[in-house]
Amino acid sequence: MKSKITLLVAILVTSLGFSQNNPNNTYMSSFVYKAKDGMVDKFEAAAEKKTKMFNKTEGSIIFTYKILTGNNAGAYERYLVGQSNKSYDIDRSEELEYWDKNVAPYADALVGQQRWMWEEWATIGNQPEPPRYLHKTILRYKPGMEEHVSRFIYRTGKVLEKRNPEAFRRVFSPISGGDMNMFVIFTGFNEYGREWSNTDNTWEEDYNKMFGWEQYSDDVKMSDKSLREWNGRTRTTLERMYF
Repeated sequence: MKSKITLLVAILVTSLGFSQNNPNNTYMSSFVYKAKDGMVDKFEAAAEKKTKMFNKTEGSIIFTYKILTGNNAGAYERYLVGQSNKSYDIDRSEELEYWDKNVAPYADALVGQQRWMWEEWATIGNQPEPPRYLHKTILRYKPGMEEHVSRFIYRTGKVLEKRNPEAFRRVFSPISGGDMNMFVIFTGFNEYGREWSNTDNTWEEDYNKMFGWEQYSDDVKMSDKSLREWNGRTRTTLERMYF
């Protein structure tokens, strides 16, 4: 079992090098905006109108989330999801021109466009749409140390899936527009007071039962050692805007 998982992780890590030219991968683009002073309502109304005009069909769907915590609280993250490699050949000039003319006057871009690859091996749940709230966790690892981090992501996902069959998790790795040595993990829920399934075992007990004696402690140690000493793990909470 252990050797199979190691081989799986090695294959997954190797696949990171194929960038967005791989026709078998699914991609996502992200954008971050901050409404100008006194223009929150105007920005939200303009962004909603633009989203309904251009981003409601497969291949162009955008989900918008408001950042609730952290340094950029109050800003908005917009995610263009379900992209293939051919999606980046589409002429979106009309859509971009509309944004520049009708939405951009009310907000400033905090971060330029970033492109991500969906790590399907780390997915938990088959929900068709993301939930109301997301915890966005960023893991920044040292060069050459991604294997330990991806292994821990994979294994914790299997434990989460067992303990909470209704769980939502999506994981992405960057392909353009920023730091390449990182994973972004989205875990989601619709209510803070949600109920978890009852279990007699602790998280660590379930983990060790699935992956081996004392494996949880070993994997935590190796994953932590693989992260950067500064800013290696950060988390923000986002709330969905139902445009």
